[in-house]
Amino acid sequence: MELKKQKVYKTVFELACDELINSDYENKCAKAGLKCTTGQGQTPLIAIPYFDETITIDLPQLSFHSSKGSNVTLVTKILLLHYINNASGVPLSGEKVAYGDIPACMHYEPVFVKRVLKPLQSVFGYNKYAFLEAGLALNGKEEEYGDVSFTLFAFPKVPITFIIWEGDEEFPPSAKALFDPSITGYLPLEDIVVIAKLAAARILKAARKQHIDESGDDV
Repeated sequence: MELKKQKVYKTVFELACDELINSDYENKCAKAGLKCTTGQGQTPLIAIPYFDETITIDLPQLSFHSSKGSNVTLVTKILLLHYINNASGVPLSGEKVAYGDIPACMHYEPVFVKRVLKPLQSVFGYNKYAFLEAGLALNGKEEEYGDVSFTLFAFPKVPITFIIWEGDEEFPPSAKALFDPSITGYLPLEDIVVIAKLAAARILKAARKQHIDESGDDV
């Protein structure tokens, strides 16, 4: 099953590569809020702010490099290419909507809750301060929703706002994620769950690192 999934991802990646190479990628970059510059040997470079790092794509060989030196996974490469290829240039509205309120996403909301919100709720439902610290460590912008909240920019035109309501003796904790309605002009619908899941994973990782740094123990 995993091998089949990898084959599908590879095919999707190759199609996205072909689409970018055979397009007016400078125009696409402008719509996506990205800079397309020239590297050594006069080869084009696309720099993409991605959460708290920058991923650079070298054209035409389509090699990916992280500013943090981290591995750029196949899934991340697909998201990066989809973001550029699908960029409509529509400005951010400033509004925030839940995943289920995005057209055509309502039926997939249970999957979104399971993969994105439940892990955050489980870890931070009684520790809003750890949640906020993790978000700020990822260059998040603190917001005023719920008991604590912050906005991360997955890409320049894709903000995601994460919210935690802490649990108490009467009410269980809850979590929510909000998007700008313009997200459908930058990512395919099936990518929205994926990018939010990766964002949640980064929040959880940042919290673990914060705990290790404070305790000195890898737990």
